Amino acid sequence: MLPEVDLQPGQQVDLPADLVKHLRTVLRLSAGDGILLLDGRGGSAPARILSLESGSALAEVLSVSRLRPSAVSLSLIQGVPKGDKLDLVLQKGTELGVGRFILTPMARSVGRIKAERKEAKSGRWKKVVLEAARQSGQAFLPEVEVVQDFSTALAQTQADLKLLLWEEAALPLPNLLPAQPPMQIAVVIGPEGGLTAQEAELAIAAGYRAVRLGPRILRTETAGLAIMSILQYLYGDLGLGQLGNEVAFQGKDES
Repeated sequence: MLPEVDLQPGQQVDLPADLVKHLRTVLRLSAGDGILLLDGRGGSAPARILSLESGSALAEVLSVSRLRPSAVSLSLIQGVPKGDKLDLVLQKGTELGVGRFILTPMARSVGRIKAERKEAKSGRWKKVVLEAARQSGQAFLPEVEVVQDFSTALAQTQADLKLLLWEEAALPLPNLLPAQPPMQIAVVIGPEGGLTAQEAELAIAAGYRAVRLGPRILRTETAGLAIMSILQYLYGDLGLGQLGNEVAFQGKDES
């Protein structure tokens, strides 16, 4: 994954140190081997390694093509949990095709984002996402945004379908899934202690529909990944290959 590079056929690219280490110690590659370079914006470029040393590597781009994004754009508004849990959400969410993470503190958040550490933490989280995208062959690098106020996070997120995953919701997920595939879906997930009633009301007032996933109460690091997997399978590219064919799914017809 080379988000800072504008890949062009015939171009020779110096690979970053962390990628060099991965090529040498994990993949056991050497000069002459082929690799696939991605720019995080849909560009996919088969390349050949020209040199691969201990701390440096040079690759030549053979060709460049543009990949289509998933048929559905997924945004996850995540109430900030403790550090390790958030890393897991970012890593696995990226693998599942989440396109935008909006991280925001909520009333019951155990983890907090101090203003003076916001930039450093944002950089670290973006690195987690970058490494996950590289490992999973994710052609589009997700956005990671830190918003200090939940109401602002809700207002800044536009989507055709807005869902609030809440253990006190009355309706199960299938009751709220439209038959017409949405192009953009946003999901709110609370932190370790869940959402307060006031936060749920705030989200519902912003157009989010409260929903539950069966009888179990899922952990914050599990809930978002579970519902994103379902949505990506029903409306996106999970299990469909790279063509993104239409899904044979009959949702609720609200017409």
